[in-house]
Amino acid sequence: MSPVQKVAWTELIVSVLAIVLVATLYPWLGSAALGGFALLGVLGITPLFLRRRGNQVVRDERDAQIEQIASWFGFGAAYLLLMLSMVAITLFYSQQQRDVPTSLLSVLLWSQFAFCYALKGAIALLQYRGTNSAA
Repeated sequence: MSPVQKVAWTELIVSVLAIVLVATLYPWLGSAALGGFALLGVLGITPLFLRRRGNQVVRDERDAQIEQIASWFGFGAAYLLLMLSMVAITLFYSQQQRDVPTSLLSVLLWSQFAFCYALKGAIALLQYRGTNSAA
Protein backbone atom coordinates (compact mmCIF):
# COMPACT_ATOMS: atom_id res chain seq x y z
CA MET A 1 0.00 0.00 0.00
CA SER A 2 1.44 3.35 -1.01
CA PRO A 3 1.73 6.22 1.47
CA VAL A 4 -0.94 8.19 -0.39
CA GLN A 5 -3.32 5.25 -0.03
CA LYS A 6 -2.65 5.26 3.73
CA VAL A 7 -3.52 8.96 3.79
CA ALA A 8 -6.74 8.28 1.84
CA TRP A 9 -7.77 5.46 4.18
CA THR A 10 -7.06 7.64 7.21
CA GLU A 11 -9.11 10.54 5.79
CA LEU A 12 -12.03 8.26 4.97
CA ILE A 13 -12.11 6.34 8.25
CA VAL A 14 -11.58 9.34 10.55
CA SER A 15 -14.16 11.47 8.73
CA VAL A 16 -16.82 8.76 8.74
CA LEU A 17 -16.15 8.02 12.42
CA ALA A 18 -16.49 11.71 13.28
CA ILE A 19 -19.80 12.00 11.43
CA VAL A 20 -21.15 8.81 13.05
CA LEU A 21 -19.98 9.94 16.51
CA VAL A 22 -21.68 13.32 16.23
CA ALA A 23 -24.85 11.84 14.74
CA THR A 24 -25.00 9.30 17.57
CA LEU A 25 -24.39 11.78 20.37
CA TYR A 26 -26.53 14.64 19.01
CA PRO A 27 -29.90 13.39 20.38
CA TRP A 28 -28.51 13.33 23.94
CA LEU A 29 -26.03 16.20 23.97
CA GLY A 30 -27.49 18.58 21.42
CA SER A 31 -25.00 21.05 19.99
CA ALA A 32 -22.39 19.89 22.55
CA ALA A 33 -22.05 16.75 20.42
CA LEU A 34 -20.16 18.87 17.87
CA GLY A 35 -17.11 18.22 20.04
CA GLY A 36 -17.03 14.84 18.29
CA PHE A 37 -15.66 16.63 15.25
CA ALA A 38 -12.45 17.08 17.25
CA LEU A 39 -11.70 13.57 16.03
CA LEU A 40 -10.86 15.24 12.71
CA GLY A 41 -7.70 16.49 14.40
CA VAL A 42 -6.29 13.00 13.82
CA LEU A 43 -5.97 14.01 10.16
CA GLY A 44 -2.97 16.04 11.28
CA ILE A 45 -0.88 12.86 11.42
CA THR A 46 -1.27 12.15 7.69
CA PRO A 47 1.97 13.97 6.72
CA LEU A 48 3.82 11.32 8.72
CA PHE A 49 2.79 8.77 6.09
CA LEU A 50 4.50 10.86 3.40
CA ARG A 51 7.92 11.20 5.04
CA ARG A 52 10.94 9.92 3.15
CA ARG A 53 12.33 6.50 4.08
CA GLY A 54 15.88 6.23 2.82
CA ASN A 55 16.05 6.14 -0.99
CA GLN A 56 12.49 4.86 -1.36
CA VAL A 57 10.12 6.88 -3.56
CA VAL A 58 7.28 8.20 -1.44
CA ARG A 59 5.09 9.79 -4.14
CA ASP A 60 5.28 9.63 -7.88
CA GLU A 61 3.44 11.54 -10.60
CA ARG A 62 0.52 9.13 -10.54
CA ASP A 63 0.07 9.61 -6.79
CA ALA A 64 0.17 13.38 -7.19
CA GLN A 65 -2.40 13.24 -9.99
CA ILE A 66 -4.71 10.95 -7.99
CA GLU A 67 -4.44 13.23 -4.96
CA GLN A 68 -5.18 16.30 -7.08
CA ILE A 69 -8.25 14.75 -8.72
CA ALA A 70 -9.54 13.50 -5.35
CA SER A 71 -9.04 16.94 -3.82
CA TRP A 72 -10.91 18.65 -6.66
CA PHE A 73 -13.85 16.26 -6.37
CA GLY A 74 -13.92 16.27 -2.57
CA PHE A 75 -13.66 20.01 -2.10
CA GLY A 76 -15.87 20.79 -5.11
CA ALA A 77 -18.67 18.48 -4.01
CA ALA A 78 -18.50 19.68 -0.41
CA TYR A 79 -18.56 23.33 -1.51
CA LEU A 80 -21.53 22.73 -3.81
CA LEU A 81 -23.44 20.82 -1.15
CA LEU A 82 -22.63 23.51 1.44
CA MET A 83 -23.92 26.30 -0.80
CA LEU A 84 -27.08 24.40 -1.75
CA SER A 85 -27.72 23.57 1.91
CA MET A 86 -27.30 27.19 2.95
CA VAL A 87 -29.66 28.36 0.21
CA ALA A 88 -32.27 25.78 1.26
CA ILE A 89 -31.93 26.69 4.95
CA THR A 90 -32.15 30.40 4.19
CA LEU A 91 -35.25 29.92 2.05
CA PHE A 92 -36.89 27.68 4.65
CA TYR A 93 -36.31 30.06 7.56
CA SER A 94 -37.11 33.20 5.58
CA GLN A 95 -40.47 31.70 4.57
CA GLN A 96 -41.24 31.20 8.27
CA GLN A 97 -39.81 34.68 9.03
CA ARG A 98 -37.44 33.31 11.66
CA ASP A 99 -33.71 33.64 12.21
CA VAL A 100 -31.45 30.76 11.25
CA PRO A 101 -30.12 29.12 14.44
CA THR A 102 -26.36 29.36 14.77
CA SER A 103 -26.22 25.77 16.06
CA LEU A 104 -27.64 24.59 12.72
CA LEU A 105 -24.95 26.50 10.85
CA SER A 106 -22.26 24.99 13.07
CA VAL A 107 -23.52 21.49 12.41
CA LEU A 108 -23.66 22.24 8.70
CA LEU A 109 -20.14 23.66 8.48
CA TRP A 110 -18.46 20.91 10.50
CA SER A 111 -20.33 18.13 8.72
CA GLN A 112 -19.30 19.60 5.35
CA PHE A 113 -15.68 19.64 6.48
CA ALA A 114 -15.91 15.96 7.44
CA PHE A 115 -17.82 15.15 4.24
CA CYS A 116 -15.12 16.82 2.16
CA TYR A 117 -12.33 14.66 3.58
CA ALA A 118 -14.43 11.50 3.50
CA LEU A 119 -15.23 12.04 -0.18
CA LYS A 120 -11.61 12.96 -0.95
CA GLY A 121 -10.39 9.74 0.64
CA ALA A 122 -13.05 7.63 -1.09
CA ILE A 123 -12.29 9.11 -4.52
CA ALA A 124 -8.56 8.52 -4.04
CA LEU A 125 -9.16 4.90 -3.02
CA LEU A 126 -11.44 4.33 -5.99
CA GLN A 127 -8.74 5.61 -8.31
CA TYR A 128 -6.19 3.24 -6.79
CA ARG A 129 -8.55 0.30 -7.11
CA GLY A 130 -7.28 -2.25 -9.59
CA THR A 131 -3.93 -0.53 -10.16
CA ASN A 132 -0.51 -1.68 -9.06
CA SER A 133 1.43 0.56 -6.74
CA ALA A 134 4.53 2.14 -8.24
CA ALA A 135 6.16 2.78 -4.87
